[in-house]
Amino acid sequence: MTSPLADERTEFGPVPVGGAASRNGLQRQSQSLAWSRLGRALKRQLLPGLLTAAAILGCGAAFDLSGGVPLRSSAIFWTPIAAGFGFAAAFVLELRRNTITSLSSFGKHRGYAILGAAPELTAKTLRQLPPDKRTPQGCVAFQPASSFATAFRDLQGGLEGQALVSFIAPLPGDGATTAALCTAMSAVQQGRSVIAVDCDLRQRALTRALGYEADEGVLEACAEPRLWRSLVVEEPETGLHVLPAARMRSPWRSLVGAPGFQALLDDLTRAYDLVVLDCPPALANADGAMIAALADKCVVVAAWDRTRLNTVRATIRAVQRQHSRASTGVYVNRVPPQYRFGRLRPD
Repeated sequence: MTSPLADERTEFGPVPVGGAASRNGLQRQSQSLAWSRLGRALKRQLLPGLLTAAAILGCGAAFDLSGGVPLRSSAIFWTPIAAGFGFAAAFVLELRRNTITSLSSFGKHRGYAILGAAPELTAKTLRQLPPDKRTPQGCVAFQPASSFATAFRDLQGGLEGQALVSFIAPLPGDGATTAALCTAMSAVQQGRSVIAVDCDLRQRALTRALGYEADEGVLEACAEPRLWRSLVVEEPETGLHVLPAARMRSPWRSLVGAPGFQALLDDLTRAYDLVVLDCPPALANADGAMIAALADKCVVVAAWDRTRLNTVRATIRAVQRQHSRASTGVYVNRVPPQYRFGRLRPD
C-alpha cells in the first residue's frame, strides 16, 4: 500500500473534509463499522445463544409442567429469562474469542512487529477474473493494481534484502500458504528471481494450490541436493519457480534432520534472489517451527477475527525457541473491506 495504516476505523473511499460534513462522514463510517462488527458477532454466536435459550426454556417449562403449571403461563415466565441467558452466553463466548480485530492495538499493545495486512477477497473482486483464475494467486497475477495484490507487493518490498523467508501459521486454514504464494508471485512481478518451496510434506497445500502432482519433490531433492534443478517446476502465468512436495511414501520421513536439507537451502539462496518456504502449521506439526527458524525472516500469518492471539504468541515462541535470535513478524490477512490496511510503519 502507498499509505500507512493510520486508523482502521476509516473506510475506503473519499472522506469529506472540513466542518460538519467531515464530522458527519466520519460518524457514518464509524457507525458502519460498529454495525458490521455487531453483525459478524451475531452470525457467529446466534446458534449457541439460541441453543442456550432453548435449553433454559425447555427445562423451565418441563419443571413447571410437572408441578401442574399451564404451559402458556410457564412460557410467558421463562421466555425472557431464557433470552437473557442466551444473550449472556453469546456475549461471553464472543469475548472469549480473543482474536485480532484491530491492527494498531495488536501491534502496539502486544509488542509484535506487524509487517502488514491484506484485504479479504470478496465475490465481487473474484467475478472480475476469468472463471478458471478466481483464486488469490489469480488476483495477484491478473489484477496487479488491485488492493489485494498491492498488499502483497508491499509485503515483499518490506522483505527486500532477505534471501530466505519462511511463512508459517499457528493452525491450518489461517492462510500461510496463500500469503507465501502471493508474496512470491509479487516478487517475480517486481523482477526478482524467486523460488517457492513446499515444506509441508503432509498437506502439500502450496503444491495443490498450483495444481501440481509431482512424483519427486523437496524431500527427494534433499537426498541429492545437486540435482534439485531437475525437480523445479514453473508457474505458467508469472514464471515463479516452485519446488513442490511429492506424495509421501512413508509418514515417518521429514525435512527436519534430512542430511541434505541445509545444503539444499544454501544452493537455493545462491541461485535465487528470494527463497520462500511454506512451512507446516506451528501448533499442528512440530516440524513447522524448526523449519521456519532456519530462515532469515519468519512471517507468522494470522487471519483477521479468526486466529486467536494466544496461538500467535505460541507460534512466535515456538520459532524463537528453535533460534533465539529469529527475526519474526506478523502478517494479517482477510481484513474486512471496511478497514483501512497496509504496511505499518514505526511511529
